[in-house]
Amino acid sequence: MFLQTARRSPQQFTKTEGQGVAVKIALFEIGSQSQPRLLDAAHRSGGVQFTPDGKSVAYAIRKNGVDNVWVQPLDGSAGHAMTDFQSEQIWSLSFSPDGKSLAVLRGHYDSDVVLLQEGK
Repeated sequence: MFLQTARRSPQQFTKTEGQGVAVKIALFEIGSQSQPRLLDAAHRSGGVQFTPDGKSVAYAIRKNGVDNVWVQPLDGSAGHAMTDFQSEQIWSLSFSPDGKSLAVLRGHYDSDVVLLQEGK
């Protein structure tokens, strides 16, 4: 099953197999019949977008309940963390058109559990 996450050249899709066990980013060249290039995105926790220069994709990854922005170059070189947050989740991220700034919307959800028992 392919879920479209963006429309840019090359088109980008997120591929989920089974119960979300394996997540890959598939990069399709528009107008080409060739097979897509697959990038591992096992810890991806949000949408995927191209960086303004078009040379990488960026997305949030979640480890131990904390999200950080990951940048994966399309040339096959090693990806790297762009942020080093110690708490909270990333709800969205966006690069400025010139690529000099990154806006990150972050937060967390609070929830309380209350145990109710009938008195004797």
